[in-house]
Parts: sequence; structure tokens; C-alpha cells
Amino acid sequence: MTEKKKKATPRKKAAPAAPPAPSLKDRILGTIFRPRLLLWGALVGATIVLTPIVSRKLPDLSARDEYRLRTRDIEVPALPRWVPISFVDQVIESAQLPDEVSVLKPDLATQIAAAFEQHPWVKKPVTVRVSVPARVEVSFDYREPVAMVSISDGHYPVDAEGILLPPGDFPPSDIDLYPKITGMTTPPFAGVGSEWGDERITAAARLAVVLFPYWSEWKLTSVEVPPRATAEVVYEELRFVVNTEGGSRIIWGRAPGNDHPLEVTDEQKIGRLKSFLSKAKSFDGPWEININHLRVITVNPLDDRKTSGLR
Repeated sequence: MTEKKKKATPRKKAAPAAPPAPSLKDRILGTIFRPRLLLWGALVGATIVLTPIVSRKLPDLSARDEYRLRTRDIEVPALPRWVPISFVDQVIESAQLPDEVSVLKPDLATQIAAAFEQHPWVKKPVTVRVSVPARVEVSFDYREPVAMVSISDGHYPVDAEGILLPPGDFPPSDIDLYPKITGMTTPPFAGVGSEWGDERITAAARLAVVLFPYWSEWKLTSVEVPPRATAEVVYEELRFVVNTEGGSRIIWGRAPGNDHPLEVTDEQKIGRLKSFLSKAKSFDGPWEININHLRVITVNPLDDRKTSGLR
């Protein structure tokens, strides 16, 4: 018999040995020397080296006319009648701004805003817009005088928040254009552009705003502040008197903005005065007219104090 040859079984090849794990040093070097990273590194390095050289070669654009502006040409909102025409010059002088500025200056808007914010005629916030060709626009609201506080050494203008405004900006002829606040014996505690420092002035200024539309027609002369009874003034408890040219005294009561549950509203008080005038035609008397009772107006002639009630 012929012996069958057995097929040789192929031997399995041994799996190649895994390459050894790269060391920490090799991994760091592989990361550093990647082509893309090398390219970025070269660009950053070139920028650092070349920027000072290139900047010295480029022309100084800030010196060109289209990028420079006289500070006196800064645009502001139209001046109301009570703000002096020298307003912008005052801002420049007070803030020590240069005669000219470059609109390319990075912090120019911030610098200009700060200069205007410190002026007493300016109410915050202030916004500044810088553009090319050289232009700077400043936006804000002006403070508006609502009354003159009369004390022994003169008249001091205040706005509706009791902020002291520059007295020197008002000629004597303008003093009588505003309601007077009387009864104060002390000057302002703070400087121009700050609150007077007495709640009685803040309250009286708000009352002057309410009465201003009728001030001339009704021949009113002053808002009289109450005397300071204690060192601490409580706004809600302040009571005011309004004086007239005919010598009458209107007992107004608490100032606007109070939330006392027994106080007649400002609208009701104005309505009562209109009703009184429809019958009496004027405030000449002289009378003491109390419009702060809940139901009626009481009228006391100041000579004999005889009382009458008007509904």
C-alpha cells in the first residue's frame, strides 16, 4: 500500500511585539515639533519681533487732520436758556482737557464722559460717541432750575432733586423767574452740583415743580419750609406753607411724594385751589387757606381768624 502523504499544517506566525511606549520626553518633543504648531510659533515670534519695527515705519495717523479734533468742537445737546454759552469751555477748563485730541486714542470716550459728568449742569448718565472723520458727540440731560432758595446772603438755585446749581450763572434779572423757597437759615452743606444736605430743600423743590404751572397766574411768591425741630428731618412729616402776593397763606401740608394715608393728593389740592379761585377770584385777603383737610377747605381771615368752610 502506498502511504498517503499528510498535508503539512502551516505554522501560525508569532504576533509582532508591540513597540515600546514612548517616554514622557518623546511625547513632549512630538507635541512641540508638530508642523502646524511650529508654523504658529514662527508666526507669533515674527509678529513680536517685527511689530515694533513696522510700527516705527508706519505713519502716525493720529497726527493727521481727519483724526484730530479741537475739544471746543465737541458736540453737546442744545444749550437751554439757563445754561451759559461758556458751558463747553467750563468743562474743558475744569477737567484740564487738551486743546486738541485724537479720536484714535483708545480711552478718549471714557475721558470725555468723565469730564462732562463732573460739571454741575450735567445730569448722569453721559454717553460719548467717537467717529471718523474726527467727531465727538456727547449725550446727556441738563439739570433744570426749579426754585431759588433765599437766605441772608443771597439766592441759591436748585433743581427738582435739591441739587445746588451754579449761582454765578444767573444774572439778577433771572432770580424772579423762579419760585422762592424761604425759611432757611443755613447755607448749603455741600458744594455746587451736590444735594443741599437738608430734606426740607428737596421737599420744597418738589412742591415748586407741582406749583410752577400756576405760579405767575395765581401770584404765588414763595414756598415756606418748616423750622427744623430736630437734628433728623423726616420727609413724610414735613408740612409746607405757600405764600401769595396778597399776603394770604396756603396751608399745603405734606410735600409731594409722601405716602401718608391721611394726606390729600397733590391733584386734589390743586383742584381745591382752582375751586377757591372760581369763587374768590384771587388769593387777596389776606387769608389762611387750609386745603389739607380731608373733606373741606377752611378759610381764616388773618386779621380776626374767623373761620369758614368751603366744600
